[in-house]
Amino acid sequence: MAKEEIRSSAHLRVLIIDFNVVVQAGLRAILAADNTIEVVGEVPTARDALDAIRRAGDTGRAVDVVLTEAYGPELDGVRTTELLKQEFPDVAVLILTEHMTESYVVDAILAGAGGYLFMDEISPKALLDSIHRVVEGGTQITSTLLRTAVDALIQNGRKSLAERTAEAANLTAREVEVLRLLGDAASNQMIADALGVSLDTAKKHVRNVIIKLDARSRTHAAIIAAQSGLMNHPSQGARVEPAGAE
Repeated sequence: MAKEEIRSSAHLRVLIIDFNVVVQAGLRAILAADNTIEVVGEVPTARDALDAIRRAGDTGRAVDVVLTEAYGPELDGVRTTELLKQEFPDVAVLILTEHMTESYVVDAILAGAGGYLFMDEISPKALLDSIHRVVEGGTQITSTLLRTAVDALIQNGRKSLAERTAEAANLTAREVEVLRLLGDAASNQMIADALGVSLDTAKKHVRNVIIKLDARSRTHAAIIAAQSGLMNHPSQGARVEPAGAE
């Protein structure tokens, strides 16, 4: 009984969408190695995933993470992410793929994906770590890939540098600090530790940053920071707060 209570206290519920039977079996075997992770179901489409998440929530067994592939027969991973995040913004989405496409990575970030992982490169341990990290508020996109995505956004002119800088000017000094940590893919706990604040306070800061920047996700916020130049000039546009402010 004691063992079960310990397991439940850190339990993560994962839903899998639309992988071929071989990959799906491999994912199940990897996830089974972590006794804090429970696979709550495997569904063929995004619509089925929405239904499954609703049912899980109604029974008090909310889904924490959804694993989906980049290219599905009904909807691709980006559109799947958009649908899931619209109704369930707190559910983390990890997109697994065999292909690295810069424009697709950008779209996945803008849709709110918490991670974009390459199946050919990721180890079983890395996948498990990614699932835990994305639930804790971290992002699972390599710094090189993030840099590529930033460059692509700038080149595509989604928003101009001046527009992004104006948006970032509304951040407090503490929020700029949080944004820089987001740019380093820090989790909520890492941000709390770095700033010497509580985990709840760190989460509040992250939410405020995302809202103020009109970002889809924390990774998107980090991209906005890079576009605006805040990553190189941490004091730019910041409003100074009293010492000790959280």
